[in-house]
Amino acid sequence: MKKYNDTLKDYYSNPLNIEKAVELIIGKIISEKSIWVIGNGGSASTAEHFEIDMMYIKQDALEKKVKVTALTSNSAVVTAIANDKGYEHIFSTQLERKAKKGDLCIIISASGSSKNLVEAGKYCKTNGIQTLAILGFDGGELLKTSDLNLHFKTPHGQYGVVEDVHLSLCHQISQLVLTELKNRK
Repeated sequence: MKKYNDTLKDYYSNPLNIEKAVELIIGKIISEKSIWVIGNGGSASTAEHFEIDMMYIKQDALEKKVKVTALTSNSAVVTAIANDKGYEHIFSTQLERKAKKGDLCIIISASGSSKNLVEAGKYCKTNGIQTLAILGFDGGELLKTSDLNLHFKTPHGQYGVVEDVHLSLCHQISQLVLTELKNRK
């Protein structure tokens, strides 16, 4: 347990510059663009949790709606696309149906290399949708292709540490967005 906690403390002692991510998200909220959040496994859970945190910003700080949706939460849609087109298209197909130029896609991934997340990133790049990747391990392909990255470099396989850091980072981002929007009122 001590080793796990020491490892977490090491990662938290190297804070990321998240101001750019917060400003990017605030810009999308103010301009009433949609924010799409995606991830696999534990990162899918973090994506859904991030949606919940972001939905409370409207009632606390804004007159406008915060348009944020986790594309992980509709199992019927995900499994239909996986069955009909292949698992690598579960997010890009949803983005094709729902997203518009100028939107933001937040990609949460330990490895940064999952085919379905990479395909979603490619779709975003060719269709004018900005990407913010929250990554672990070596960052994978998404580290090179996303517009903005928050990367916690970790040894490959440390999923627990990466997922803990990513969830707390999402909490931090949502609190900073809320505080900044309240200050701008």
